[in-house]
Amino acid sequence: MTTTAMASVATARLGILNSVVLLVLGLFSWPSNWGTVRDVVDSARSPELNRVERDGHAAGYYEGLIGGGEAHDTSNGAASQRLIGKPSGWVPFQEADVVHYLEGDFLQFELKPLVSRTLFGQPFSTNSFGMHDDPVAAVKPEGTCRIAVLGSSIDMGWGVKYQDSYINQLEEWLNTHSVRQRLDPPRRFEVLNFAVAAYSPMQRLDTLRRKVMAFHPDLVIYSATTLDIRLMEIHLCDMLRKHVDLKYEFLREVTSLAGVNDDDLRTDSAGEMINKGRLKRKLRPYYWGVYDRTLGAIAAECRNSGVPIVMVIIPRVGKADAPSARAEPVARLKAIAAHQGVDVFDLTDTFDLLEPARIEIAAWDDHPNARGHRRLFLALARAVVKDKELYHMFFNQM
Repeated sequence: MTTTAMASVATARLGILNSVVLLVLGLFSWPSNWGTVRDVVDSARSPELNRVERDGHAAGYYEGLIGGGEAHDTSNGAASQRLIGKPSGWVPFQEADVVHYLEGDFLQFELKPLVSRTLFGQPFSTNSFGMHDDPVAAVKPEGTCRIAVLGSSIDMGWGVKYQDSYINQLEEWLNTHSVRQRLDPPRRFEVLNFAVAAYSPMQRLDTLRRKVMAFHPDLVIYSATTLDIRLMEIHLCDMLRKHVDLKYEFLREVTSLAGVNDDDLRTDSAGEMINKGRLKRKLRPYYWGVYDRTLGAIAAECRNSGVPIVMVIIPRVGKADAPSARAEPVARLKAIAAHQGVDVFDLTDTFDLLEPARIEIAAWDDHPNARGHRRLFLALARAVVKDKELYHMFFNQM
C-alpha cells in the first residue's frame, strides 16, 4: 500500500486547516480559513421525485437516534411509509430497543450487548460486546488475523441479518481462501463489526480508541459514505445542544472559529435548539476540515499501534449516490484519505447498473438488502485481491 505525499500550507489561524490536497483537486472554493462547502444534504439528495425523500427521512431517523429517541421530523417519513405500503410488522431502529444511550458521553449511544430483536422485518442480534456480529473472544486466538471495521448503518447491517452483511461474507471468504491456500501454519480470520448506525466520523474515532484497539486488530477498515458530512453535522449539533464535552481540541477550535455563542445554543421548553439553522450555517464551512482532522487522528492512532488502515467508500442504493451526485463528495473523501496517507477502495460504482428496487431493503429506505450486501462483498473481495501488499499480508505472512 502506498502513501501519497501532499504539499502543506499553513493557515494563519489554525494548523488543522492544512487540507491543501482539497485545493490540489481544484474542486473547492475555500475562504481564508477553512472553506466554503455547499450544503451536503442538497448535493446528496436523491433526485428520484417519485420516491420518498430519503435523505430527509434518514436524517429524521438519525437525529432521533442520536437525540435519544426524541422526535426529529420523523412523522412525515412515517406517514409516507404507510402510504407506500409499510408492513405492519416493520419495526424501525428507534423502536427496536437495541440502543443504550450514554448521558453526557461523546459517543452518545451504542448498541446493547446480547439483544435479540426484529428490526426492519429481519432478526437483529448482538454479541456480548454489542456488535451486530458473531460471538467473539476478547483475547485474540493464536494464529488469527483480526480486521476491525469502523462505520455506520450500512456496515452495521441495517435491515439485514448479520450473517448476510458484507462484513460477515468477507470473513467467510477470507477463511475459505485461507484453507485453499494451505497456509502453514493455518490462519484464521475474524472481521469484527464495530459499526453503529448514525455514527459520525468522530464517533468512529472514539470507538477506535475506546474499544477497537483492545481487540488487537491487524488491520482497520474505515468505511465512509457520502452521508458522512450529514452525520457529522447531526452529531456535532446535538453535542452542542446537550453541552456535551467536545473532547477533541480540534472540535473546540472549530466552534471558536465559527463564532458559536450562547445564543446559538439556546433551547426551547422541549429542549430543541431555537437557532439551529443559524448554528448549522456557522459550522458548515468547517465540516470537511473536521473530517480531515478526524481521519488524521484515526490514521495516527493506527500507525502508532503498528496497524495498517484502509478506507472503503460504500455506496447507498439509488440515484442519491448516482455518479453525478456522488462525484464531489467522493473526490473530497479520496483527497482527505490521500492527505492522511490512507489507501482507498472506492466501491461506489457497485450498484450503478442494478435496479434499486431489487437491492434496497424497502421503497422508503435506501440501505442495501442481502443482495446488495452480496454485491458489496464481491466488490471488496476483488479490491483486496488487486491490492498486492494487502493480499500478501493476509495470505503470506502474519
